[in-house]
Amino acid sequence: MEPGLYQFLENASPYLIGWSFLFTLITTVRIVFKVRRGVLQLPDNAILTELAGLPLAVLLSVSFVRAVLAADWISILLFLWWGPGFVATLVTLLIARLRRRRIDWHPVRYLISYLCKLNYLAFMVVFFRFAMPGMIFAFSVWIINDQYEKAFMSLDADRTRRTFHDFWLPRLLYPAGLLVPYFYPRMSYRWFDLLYGTVLLVLWVSGLAYIRKKGRFFALPRDPTLLRNMIYFPRLRVQGAPAAESPQPVVQAGLPGESSGPGGDRHDERAHVG
Repeated sequence: MEPGLYQFLENASPYLIGWSFLFTLITTVRIVFKVRRGVLQLPDNAILTELAGLPLAVLLSVSFVRAVLAADWISILLFLWWGPGFVATLVTLLIARLRRRRIDWHPVRYLISYLCKLNYLAFMVVFFRFAMPGMIFAFSVWIINDQYEKAFMSLDADRTRRTFHDFWLPRLLYPAGLLVPYFYPRMSYRWFDLLYGTVLLVLWVSGLAYIRKKGRFFALPRDPTLLRNMIYFPRLRVQGAPAAESPQPVVQAGLPGESSGPGGDRHDERAHVG
């Protein structure tokens, strides 16, 4: 593997973190307005969701091209899914929307699930190996900011709820990555990252407590056509999505799938997977 390919991402990580911070501020303002209006739950804003993860997707696509030029085959495979894979999926979604058709993700749900889960883990291994904490932190703030938004805006525990159903414990790396600045004193803008990561972690946990208080922690999503709802496809197709305050067994075959980014009734079918 060519370290320079990943150093390019690490050098860009402060900008990715700053971009996520901007969307954390936007989410906080939206939550304040929601509370002041006395609204309990709002639908997700697909545009804001996609914009939050767009710079990361662009950088990974650029890195794929750089890997091809460097003939680094391992890196080509690593960047393939969230690089050209993102672009291909986005084009597919746009075509489907123009034709006013919904895509049936059910037949490929396990393939997408494994690609998303394993791709994230592979990135974390590479970033840890090359001592690149900025990118580990950038991934975590992107993902947890999305979860913070879903908790307060949509009353959806999302990835946390899914962990009780599919037991994919590597999701613990998402919040754990927010603590990276505590262990890497040489990070760029470390004190900003340390403060941002700590506050975002508190906001996310507060969101989960808020959902629990509202009795919605284990409420299942309602739309069986979105990638984010993969692990619930069999149940949603057969009996809808009942809202229950205790975890229910999900009818599955093999390891359940999941997906989307960043990533309930939501339109970001690709960006927040895992």
